[in-house]
Amino acid sequence: MRKRRDWLGKQYHKLSMPLSVVFLLSGRRFHPQYRMTWRRKWALGRRLYRNWRHIRTGISYKGHLAIAAKLLEIPPSVKGVVVECGCWLGGTTANLSVICDLVGRDLVVYDSFEGLPAPLAGDNMKPEVKGSFRGDLDVVRQNVREYGVIERCTFRKGWFSDTLSSHAEPIVLCFVDVDLKSSMHDCVVSLWPYLTPKGYLFFDEYTLLHNCAIFFSERFWRDYLGTTPPGLMGSGTGVGVGQYFLGPWLESPAIQRPTSLAYTRKDFNGRWDYFPESETASEPPAN
Repeated sequence: MRKRRDWLGKQYHKLSMPLSVVFLLSGRRFHPQYRMTWRRKWALGRRLYRNWRHIRTGISYKGHLAIAAKLLEIPPSVKGVVVECGCWLGGTTANLSVICDLVGRDLVVYDSFEGLPAPLAGDNMKPEVKGSFRGDLDVVRQNVREYGVIERCTFRKGWFSDTLSSHAEPIVLCFVDVDLKSSMHDCVVSLWPYLTPKGYLFFDEYTLLHNCAIFFSERFWRDYLGTTPPGLMGSGTGVGVGQYFLGPWLESPAIQRPTSLAYTRKDFNGRWDYFPESETASEPPAN
């Protein structure tokens, strides 16, 4: 059953690749300086698809195309790097490096290269997850060297709690795939201040609403970042990139795969501000 499911999934992604390129790279807001002719769009789509077939990743090449679409909208005059937090075997890293080379930006990769850390009490995860999704730095480098653009990459090895506090570059786009709530906390608190005014944060842990909740928590954003929550596009099921996943995770049919992603932006607003009792209280008394 598993082999048949995997085969069906691969065939679907193969057959839908041309449509994915058309729908995801048809943006009219792409900056003209990138010269994204359809020839270049097809070349990008084919390369991202090929890389995805060769290196196991948490999201599909369609998710990578969605990231490319947003980066292509950012003018080259806006200075900033792309950041990846959690790279596993380097499949997404390779594709991000290709996209970064296309738009002339550097890619900064943060990872322990030792797998997940031991979960904290608030993570609500079993201790056995420690070490999961390990990709040695040498393996990641080799994958990127073979399939991506290694010259665009800077690798910063260590636990997020130790490395992210030293980040200094402005960020136009950040991709977070870290699994643990404690790691999500570290990534958002440390990197959000460095996002450019319309910088993007893409998020892989979108299938569980209690993970998405960080982007709607007024207490979190007030206490740690002194602002209001931005919300999250794609909470629960991911943004529409041509994948099939209705959710929730435990009830999904075998052929459905949560291989999309979710995202937010520095200038988004996910704060609820309508309270009828307050509106009534502020109205002038009737004559």
